[in-house]
Amino acid sequence: MTRKVAVARVTDSLEAAASAMSRRRVSGVPVVDGQRRVVGVLSQKDIVRVLHDRHGLSLPGGVFDLVLDAGRAGRSDLPAKCLATLKATTVGDAMSRSPVTVPPTARIDESIRLMIERGFNRLPVVRNGKLVGIVTRTDLLTGSARPA
Repeated sequence: MTRKVAVARVTDSLEAAASAMSRRRVSGVPVVDGQRRVVGVLSQKDIVRVLHDRHGLSLPGGVFDLVLDAGRAGRSDLPAKCLATLKATTVGDAMSRSPVTVPPTARIDESIRLMIERGFNRLPVVRNGKLVGIVTRTDLLTGSARPA
């Protein structure tokens, strides 16, 4: 489990959330309210979905797909339009709602099962209704899913 969790707020712009995710080198973050209760999860897929819906981008397999899509379509204006969309869209408009969370006492096999069954890459860890950490695929692969 990772205890120092990057988070987003419902009112943050997607630009701010994407910048924070890039700085922290994470592909998703829990979305919390003022009391650190998890109200959603925002992932790169959620952000790309917004760009797809508003600008017709294909969901990419990687960064090359984004660049090639714009190049093939002759859309040199695409980066500016995407940035404007990220600035104008809130995390609350893009996040996945009804997040699945686990307690700090969750067994590793339970977390793996949940991730596989639900197609998640991360599970917020909640104690007494508040975010205390996150378990990611990397945590599970490196054996650091349990609190230290």
